[in-house]
Amino acid sequence: MSLDHGANPGFDIKNGAAPDANTFDSNVCLTAVSAPCPVVLPDANSVLQTELQSVACGTYPPTASCQFSVNQWNWFLTNKINPQATVLVIGDGTQQMTVQQYVQARAAAGL
Repeated sequence: MSLDHGANPGFDIKNGAAPDANTFDSNVCLTAVSAPCPVVLPDANSVLQTELQSVACGTYPPTASCQFSVNQWNWFLTNKINPQATVLVIGDGTQQMTVQQYVQARAAAGL
């Protein structure tokens, strides 16, 4: 695991050792440098759910106890995560829901 901030930061696994000096077995990652990494793509809704829960509620992993209105979830999404995201429109926007419900409603709406 790379702890430096060298020329290739931002990888899940970065092997700085000489070729064949390390053995990698059963790693799960998204990106790697000089190390094997199976292609494991995260579910976009799962990533969004985790990011929203962390930003809005300060907790990880998502829990059902944190609730906000649709308008508030939209605000966190567009102001803290992705300014280009399409907002979810449900009723007058005051409906309270958990992050899981919000992400599921976005998926059902095709967002």
